[in-house]
Amino acid sequence: MIVAVAFAAFVVALALARFVRSRKSTTSEEAKDSTPALDGWIASVLEDELAETALGIKNATSDERKKLTRSLRGEPDPDVVGRIEDAVRTVELEFIRYAHEQDAEVALRVRYENGKDAPAKTKRVSWTEVPEAVRADFERRGSTHVFRTWVFPWARVRAL
Repeated sequence: MIVAVAFAAFVVALALARFVRSRKSTTSEEAKDSTPALDGWIASVLEDELAETALGIKNATSDERKKLTRSLRGEPDPDVVGRIEDAVRTVELEFIRYAHEQDAEVALRVRYENGKDAPAKTKRVSWTEVPEAVRADFERRGSTHVFRTWVFPWARVRAL
């Protein structure tokens, strides 16, 4: 009886340790896929793009975009989130590394549910501003292009 209880306690402790370790590695990998500066640029580009296409506000003022701005920066508004989720299929990032240069280019593409794509928006960044996991992919694969799907802040929330 004591052996069975001890064995059960051991199994539970082992399962708990694995769960905690997997949560830590997942969280650190997500953090390495982006940077605060990159997320800020993405949110800014998406504010301009989604105000008209997803929310239907042409030439939106900053006051008209407040709910959108807050939603893209981690304070989701249910109405805004619903409209974006209905309109947007994916937000894709393409990192391009040029040979013999010390910087890279990031291209952001919004793909809509209706099959249309927004024109890509690009930004040059120094190599040190490229997220750690992306730099590792460039080195490991030896390629000049690395792709990532960007996840909206409200979709990153996880239950404990």
